[in-house]
Amino acid sequence: MTDVKCSVENCTFWKSNKCTAAAIEVATVQLSPAKAGRGDMEVGSLTEQDKADQSAETMCVTFKERKNG
Repeated sequence: MTDVKCSVENCTFWKSNKCTAAAIEVATVQLSPAKAGRGDMEVGSLTEQDKADQSAETMCVTFKERKNG
């Protein structure tokens, strides 16, 4: 896997500013009710794609909070 930089240190998959997840899912942030429900689309769908114009419009769906203790 390509190195994926990550600064979310409270994620289970975070280690030394890199993501160690075996697979990573990224989606666009739902900014309006018009886009509601699009986050559950099938992987590999060719009929409906989301577009992010800037990085602030994306989110890592793979995130899993690290539990301390």
